[in-house]
Amino acid sequence: MTDARILGTGYRTYTGPRLGPRHATWTLARHTFERVMGLRRPARYKVLPILTLVIAYLPAVAFIGAIALLPTRRLGDFVPDVARYYSFVTAALWLFAALAAPEALCPDKRSHVLGLYLASPLTRVSYLAAKAGAVATAVALVTLGPPLVLLAGESLQNAGPRGVGGFMSTLGHALGAGVALAFMFTAISLVIPSLTDRRGFAAAGNVLVLLGSAAVSNILAFGLRFGDGWLLVGLARLPYELTTRIFGRTGLPTPSRTPLPTAGVYLAATAVTAVAAVVTWWRVTRVVVTR
Repeated sequence: MTDARILGTGYRTYTGPRLGPRHATWTLARHTFERVMGLRRPARYKVLPILTLVIAYLPAVAFIGAIALLPTRRLGDFVPDVARYYSFVTAALWLFAALAAPEALCPDKRSHVLGLYLASPLTRVSYLAAKAGAVATAVALVTLGPPLVLLAGESLQNAGPRGVGGFMSTLGHALGAGVALAFMFTAISLVIPSLTDRRGFAAAGNVLVLLGSAAVSNILAFGLRFGDGWLLVGLARLPYELTTRIFGRTGLPTPSRTPLPTAGVYLAATAVTAVAAVVTWWRVTRVVVTR
């Protein structure tokens, strides 16, 4: 103890590597993705992401197994093609958007960490870009993965599209539909979390928006006969209508028994995505923080 000394070294400049704002944005995006997916967290936080992936991937695996084990004549229309598989994907997406996506924004606001992020090289825009990119990556695991697995399995069993042209065409449509759904669900899933700092309220709000929009659209279109266009208000139906149009097919039945116009479906999907993105951007860029 007699050799203890206090040295006044003063202030020194930082001499380590300077990785810049891009690295800060990437680090936040990676951390958010891990949090949303329950990685490096207790087991209870992994249940919902795993359940979402099971709902999305398990039917594809089961259909591939049925193709491999059963004769084609006995399957009939039991095994869907890639275009019809998105009904399974949208169910998993809504589960994820309602319950898992609030993990991206709500904890930062509730714990007042947002001010610390903004004290770093991050800006409000780069912060939101990192959060949206992380959620979009998680959503893309559901929108792109299962249809591509089903396409690959059917092709290997000689039950998929015929020829190289048919395979590439279906692959392009699947990629386009997956990217479109990823953009849409990323925008939708972040709206309610941007309005509140409580994950429970955000999850309940997402569920209410889904069920409420579906109920209102069905009442106006089927019940009151106000027109088929009101069906596009239903967020449970719009994603499936969008994917069928990308594959060049007609959508679900309407009161007039006439398919919804393709231009109207594209316009409604674009409007919903744009409005949701603008609301989230407006809330995040104007939230008051304490540094």
